[in-house]
Amino acid sequence: MGKDSFLDDDFLDDDFLDNDFLDDEEEGFEEYEYSESLISKLTSVIDQLTSKHLLIFSGIFTGLVIIYFVNYSVRTNVNNETTPPPTESTTSIPSSNSTTSTTPETTIARVTETTVKPQQQNNRNSLNPLSSTVMVALPDCGYMGSGTLVSKLGFILTNEHVISDDGTNCNDYIVILTSESGEKDPEPKFIAEIVESNISLDIAILEITATFDGTSLQKNFKNMCIGDSDTISLGDDLLIWGYPDVRWVNFDSPGRIDVSQGFVSGFDAESGLSEKAWISLSSTISSGNSGGGAYNEKGQLVGVPTAVFEGNLSSRGLLRPINLILKYFDLFYFEFC
Repeated sequence: MGKDSFLDDDFLDDDFLDNDFLDDEEEGFEEYEYSESLISKLTSVIDQLTSKHLLIFSGIFTGLVIIYFVNYSVRTNVNNETTPPPTESTTSIPSSNSTTSTTPETTIARVTETTVKPQQQNNRNSLNPLSSTVMVALPDCGYMGSGTLVSKLGFILTNEHVISDDGTNCNDYIVILTSESGEKDPEPKFIAEIVESNISLDIAILEITATFDGTSLQKNFKNMCIGDSDTISLGDDLLIWGYPDVRWVNFDSPGRIDVSQGFVSGFDAESGLSEKAWISLSSTISSGNSGGGAYNEKGQLVGVPTAVFEGNLSSRGLLRPINLILKYFDLFYFEFC
């Protein structure tokens, strides 16, 4: 092939040097130059950024993230509030067209179930009898005894002979003293009134109605909860809380709170009351402990120490079982464990 043939017009035809091919190449170079220019500008902008700019951008980003999660949380809470809670199984009241008969007994049982349980769950029971054992003082009568708070509403369980009248209405003024600790004398804190009493049982219920110093009364007391005295057996240990050395001179030195221990040595009957009218202890109980509390190993009130002066019972420590007391008094006064 000759030189002329290599450079002839056929070889340098339009397929090699046509305008379309050259145009594409030029466009490629232009795009490359544009991209290179854009990268250069972006690099220049980045180089001009300072730490202040970076902090601003970081703050904006963090703010957006916080706003997102706040909105998410709000939406979640709204959904939870609008979603109805799962229904619980409840006893429905039959309609007038229902064929199911409802007796008065079942109606009372339903009402009791719905009203008593919340009271038991919301009480302020104390496991420490120190805060619930009180001294009951009758200054006008000149005698004193012990008592136990059995309701956050301020009801006090005690012996009837502790607050009995001598015929002069001296029990119209009853002062309740409480102890902060066993190392301190009790101090007068409240005024109480007699709500109900039973001479046969020698049991009475008092209610705190005012403060001793005249300040506002808040009825939210720490009370001991009521246990089951029928579960007590021979040999069981019981703790007795009260004021065994009470003496009325004035409120300066009335006698301090005390706790003693004894085991159940027997049960005694009493005509007209019960075959289990008394719980007998292995140790004697001081007359000052009258109206105080006897507690089982769970810290539940199961009996009331009661001084007995008839026959040969005077030398024994005797308790009125709490279950017997509950048969003769309204359960409204008590809060159960």
